[in-house]
Amino acid sequence: MKKLMAIILAITLVLSLAACGGNETPETTTVPGVEADATTGETVDETTAAEADTTAVDSTTAADETTAPEETIAEDNTTVPSGDMTRAEFADFLNAETAKIAKSGTYDLVRKCSYTRAVDIGGATEPINAIIKAIDENSSIDSVIGIFLGMGTTQGKIPKDDIKGDYKIKASSVRESDLGSFTASNGVYTFTLAKVSDPKKTNATPFARFTNDFVTQEEVEASIAEFTSAIKVKETAVNYWNIKVTVTVKDGKIAEMKYSYDFDAMLAVSVAFITVPGDGAAVNNTTYSNIRY
Repeated sequence: MKKLMAIILAITLVLSLAACGGNETPETTTVPGVEADATTGETVDETTAAEADTTAVDSTTAADETTAPEETIAEDNTTVPSGDMTRAEFADFLNAETAKIAKSGTYDLVRKCSYTRAVDIGGATEPINAIIKAIDENSSIDSVIGIFLGMGTTQGKIPKDDIKGDYKIKASSVRESDLGSFTASNGVYTFTLAKVSDPKKTNATPFARFTNDFVTQEEVEASIAEFTSAIKVKETAVNYWNIKVTVTVKDGKIAEMKYSYDFDAMLAVSVAFITVPGDGAAVNNTTYSNIRY
């Protein structure tokens, strides 16, 4: 009996040990910087990945580094940025360079001014035209008024040809704030100027600070008086708008300059002590090319 109990106890102990051994989970050893992949069971080296991220950051930092633009020294020792100028820089540049051109520059001028609405003074048109044709059969109210409005095409070489002074390049005095809608691209600068009514040649407006190519009532009166004393201009009101300017810069100097504008003129014309109102509108395009100074 004792032997039987000993054998049963021994078998129970063996079975117990076998059952415990089958439920054990192998111990996992974690290595710093190494992580097991949840799908494959393979290990991934986190240290390598971190080093790759560091390399990417270093590359980005290097790519963001910038170098200050070089500067070009023009023939007259003027320092001009190799890139396009800012609005403020260009305003100073334009004033300095047009002063040089106005003083001793040479260039070609083409100015084209044409009516978009012919001068109309109502029922007085024919009587006034009769007076004008008695003086010059080839003239009319359109051509006479057009004299002071600058109608027609004017072209020539400056200073060789005798061109009206107001049509020549002026030593401008524009301000940074004058240059509206300013853009710059590869040495070509464009900007607009504010519309203006009856500007005076006193640099009081952006338009007047850029050019003298406009008329005043005093000039209108003088121009008509030179033609005939039978017609007098009692009053004028001239509005200028849509003023656009393009300046091309090469090698630190102005190579070409263009401007255009629209305008309308309202005037009171006196004939034989009778004053009649009239108006007209026109567009002007002026180009200065082959500029040398």
